[in-house]
Amino acid sequence: MRVADLKPSKAFESTLLVVRKELRQGGRAGQFLDLTLCDPTGRVPAKIWDNAAAIADRFDVGDVVRVSGMAETYRNELQLRIDDIDPLAPDQADPSEFLPRGTKDPDALEARLAEVVKSIEDAHLKELLMGLFRETDFRQRFRMAPGAKALHHAYIGGLLEHTVEVVELCEKVTEVFPKLDRDLLVTAAVLHDVGKIQELSWQTAFDYSDSGQLLGHLVLGERMVRERADQIEGFPEDVKLLLSHTILSHHGTAEFGSPKLPMTAEAVALHHAEDLGAKVNMFLGQIGAAREQGRRWTERHFLLGRSLYVGDAGDGEPEEGEESDAD
Repeated sequence: MRVADLKPSKAFESTLLVVRKELRQGGRAGQFLDLTLCDPTGRVPAKIWDNAAAIADRFDVGDVVRVSGMAETYRNELQLRIDDIDPLAPDQADPSEFLPRGTKDPDALEARLAEVVKSIEDAHLKELLMGLFRETDFRQRFRMAPGAKALHHAYIGGLLEHTVEVVELCEKVTEVFPKLDRDLLVTAAVLHDVGKIQELSWQTAFDYSDSGQLLGHLVLGERMVRERADQIEGFPEDVKLLLSHTILSHHGTAEFGSPKLPMTAEAVALHHAEDLGAKVNMFLGQIGAAREQGRRWTERHFLLGRSLYVGDAGDGEPEEGEESDAD
């Protein structure tokens, strides 16, 4: 049974990937196992209430497990109560095949990105982009990487999808504001999250690398781009500086990881395009999950700080005690 097919109050048996595992205090037995499981159709929280400490030794994050139990609703969210869980042997399942995947065609996304790169008129910026994407390892990692560990575009191919969306938004911005340096802005849009191929790992679960934890993708990406630009003869130093600034400032504020505020028109344009692409993807993901559960409102999202309106797919007014922005 796939995650997308789970229904409340129904027994289930499934094979899923463990992406989070935490032994916590609480429950009748004093401890319980708090899990997040996934397959290509989605993620679902799960609990093991009995004999949690002993069962926790059977498997780890990144293992594919056979599970059975009951699907139920807790605080209007679907979760699993697991009665039995056993890991599969490494030769029985490939964990990467259980990770969520984007729905857009990666070949079409790559083709669109190649078209944009060819349209760059500045010879140095064009060589920078073409040099990176000529490298097989870089291209494969860029195609496969998630856009984030959990918040937006958190699926295989998410980085490529997010990048193309941000590029398209920046292309539209240059039509409205033709005084912007289109080559600089579009190049920065293509490369703004390139550090995520070093920040994240996705072989058995979405997680951070050591360098990702210690430095983050803005610094890793700027370093990668700067090193490549330094190898190109005659690459203007002022263009390197502006490109570095645009990448490092694209999160907008120090609160969200940018060491500098955007200080150029191109930098502020990229920041808002990137933020728009990430936020819309988050909204659509939350709304889609709630719609599948027949709900009219999502749960209050911890980062967005609000519940989101789903609409007529629900079963009427929000339940008593459920928050909405109208309250």
